[in-house]
Amino acid sequence: MSVYDINLSSSLLAGPTDLSVIVPEANLGESPKAFYTSGKQYKVLWLLHAGGGDRHNWLHSVNVSRYVHGREVIVVMPNALNSDFANHPQFADGYNFSDFFFNELMPFIHNWFPASDAPQDNFIAGFSMGAAAAWMYGLYQPEKFGGVAPIASPPKNYTFLEPFRDMPGSEFRAKALADNQAFPTAYGDPKSGIKIKEINMVAKYASVGAFLDSYEHTWDRFREVAAAGRLPKIYLPCGTEDGMYSKVLQFKHYADALDATGIDYDFIPEGGGGFEFCDYILPKILDFFGIR
Repeated sequence: MSVYDINLSSSLLAGPTDLSVIVPEANLGESPKAFYTSGKQYKVLWLLHAGGGDRHNWLHSVNVSRYVHGREVIVVMPNALNSDFANHPQFADGYNFSDFFFNELMPFIHNWFPASDAPQDNFIAGFSMGAAAAWMYGLYQPEKFGGVAPIASPPKNYTFLEPFRDMPGSEFRAKALADNQAFPTAYGDPKSGIKIKEINMVAKYASVGAFLDSYEHTWDRFREVAAAGRLPKIYLPCGTEDGMYSKVLQFKHYADALDATGIDYDFIPEGGGGFEFCDYILPKILDFFGIR
């Protein structure tokens, strides 16, 4: 296989961004250009990194190159800084990653590589921040993907903010910064108070209600997409020793109550989190998506 490191100029990010792309190896005796001229269209795995990391996590901390060896797939690993892979129109000249992903990155990959743009051939997976983004993209535009694999992560649940729906975003920011324990966090111990990243995520909207109605509040978007019968198939692996295990179970009860189908839960006995778990689960993700 080959790994391309690409520096791509983006109008929606107001500057260049980096990504890595793994492509299958040529058959023995076959000209390398046959990869482009054979007419074959490859499946695509969009692989999203965790917060505080970048695309190199998949290449160095997780053995993605080894696991896709011999499989007919193109793997795309974009860099998204610590943006949650979301739009940030108020940052500098604008850093609208979600718009970039769908309107610039996907067309770039589908046109510059022999990559199939058929929904049934495109799959998205991620870890931690990347898992939350896999939910976000898979529920925001489910018609783009044949499957979603958020590793050890349920949708984001901010329904506790419903009583503050009419609060302006600027007022929410001021209140939360003055006393972060005025609001719980959706991650970790709720008593620890809302985190600065969560405050920024909500406060960039005109109101708390606008955030709750946005594609970033994936708990409610899941309910809507499930009710409309538009869910892509979902593989949700989680270790029983992972800190997210109880939240994944809570989500399972929620999804079962909605009669949501097409979700494959994989609870790994004594499995924890981190890159070791990603390393273990990645081959299972590829098999679940039918990437051979």
